[in-house]
Amino acid sequence: MLLAVGAILLLASVELGRAVATQPPADELPPIIKSGLVAYKSEGPEAAIKAWLKGSPLEGNRDALTQVNMLRQIQDYYGSYQSFDAISSHNLTPNTQIVYFAMNYEKGPVFGKFLIYHGADGWVMVSFTFNTKPELILPNS
Repeated sequence: MLLAVGAILLLASVELGRAVATQPPADELPPIIKSGLVAYKSEGPEAAIKAWLKGSPLEGNRDALTQVNMLRQIQDYYGSYQSFDAISSHNLTPNTQIVYFAMNYEKGPVFGKFLIYHGADGWVMVSFTFNTKPELILPNS
């Protein structure tokens, strides 16, 4: 019985250690993501989307720019954007990373998932998704 409890505690501490290890401090978010969040706070959703798309294959894509309207609708519902919290990041390859974070508004969070790629000119956005439901964005939630 004592051995089983010890094994459970060891397993729990390993899982907790894994969760903590993948949670980046906010200042360690890739520059492409931070630049959009800073632009959002000071200039609004259009500046954020343009910053995130800069240098990416989606830059200038009209469908990607429609996300500005989605962020405006979120602001209408949740109030103004306040800050962000890094949740986790996962290196898929040395050049490909998925980053999860929460954007904090006056009345609630919005969750983001960004797929970024490190090419010759640094990190660029490949795709992004936002949702108010964490289970639709975060893995295993």
